[in-house]
Amino acid sequence: MPLLRSLAFPLAAAAAGAIPLCASPAHASRTGYRPPEGAVFSHPTAAGPGRENAIRDRLLDLIDHAAPGSTIRAAMYLWRDDAITDALVRAKDKRRVTVQIVTNNSSDSQARGYFKLLRKKIGGHRPGFTDGSWAAECRKSWGCLGTGIHHNKFFLFSKVGATPDVVVQSSANLTLEERTEFWNNAYSVADPGLYAVYGDYFERLRGGVDRVLPPPDDAFTHVVSGKHALYTTPSAGYGDPISEALGQVRCSADPKRPTRIRIAMFKFGLRPVAERLALLRAEPGGHCRVDLVYGMLGTNPEAAIRMEEYVREGVDAARECTEPMTVHSKYLAIDAGAGSFEGVTGRKAVFTGSLNYMPYDLRRNDETVLRITDARVHDQYRTDFDRHLFPTCAKPWWEGD
Repeated sequence: MPLLRSLAFPLAAAAAGAIPLCASPAHASRTGYRPPEGAVFSHPTAAGPGRENAIRDRLLDLIDHAAPGSTIRAAMYLWRDDAITDALVRAKDKRRVTVQIVTNNSSDSQARGYFKLLRKKIGGHRPGFTDGSWAAECRKSWGCLGTGIHHNKFFLFSKVGATPDVVVQSSANLTLEERTEFWNNAYSVADPGLYAVYGDYFERLRGGVDRVLPPPDDAFTHVVSGKHALYTTPSAGYGDPISEALGQVRCSADPKRPTRIRIAMFKFGLRPVAERLALLRAEPGGHCRVDLVYGMLGTNPEAAIRMEEYVREGVDAARECTEPMTVHSKYLAIDAGAGSFEGVTGRKAVFTGSLNYMPYDLRRNDETVLRITDARVHDQYRTDFDRHLFPTCAKPWWEGD
């Protein structure tokens, strides 16, 4: 059975505005450093140079300011970034920072080479070995908790500067092409409760590194910490957090203050989500507007044709974002407007993480979905969608020129 918990944790200080990322390793001992909180977005080069490294720069900034003797834990699908690796090695060697990493086991020769180098520089993982620094990968052909892949993309910092318990949830892998060819997003926050929840999930991933039998595809959790909630997969058939959330939306009756739903998704293929969107648009007397930016609809032509029909019914306007600037972000932004979300008029929330909206990914992969109920953070995602993603990407064939 899935683990469903609702835990009341004290919320960290309110998220601050964006902080310029100008620090360097020379400032790593500065205890007055305050880590940036909120969303950050990277843009592909074809969309205009200058924003490709935004997420990577935030990670480097946090790593370079990790407090001496602290711990950094990371879970990542693809890891091919020398700058991130070198920053972690500096932190480990010069400031005694413990570094622990779980990655997917890839058959790609380039990825294999990078992992071997990462393990050589950080240290190898041994069965039953939990202390110290190490890099580990899930078993070949599996994730650590599911029979799909380990697709997570998050970092945990026990202390950055003088700030404890920092979480970074990203949609981006650590590769060059993720920076230069894809749209991505990340969110960082200091929250002791959320940090503990992610930490529990990380330990479950680590525990799956040495498994011999196939994983059970049963790792669904839903844990609340203040304005945050974390959902973990694989979900093994217990529904999904996205369609369930959409089921709590009630459309506005005021056309001047409509309910707005914005989705940016690399792979959009979850039928229950599309059906929920169609129901909202068909709500009598309701004013719900749904906009979608996607990279692909399903993973094969037959599935894409079926999903296209659902999208045309459930979405007001769609944009297709593919090479050379593919949308790789994975977020849903809800603005209830004069309507309601979970019975609260005007509520704003964002769901982001590593999960593509695909049945297999939900049921078989190691993934996280982070919910953020915060109007300021929602508006950061709205700006990314309205000013950058939607205007830049192409109309699908059924919307014409």
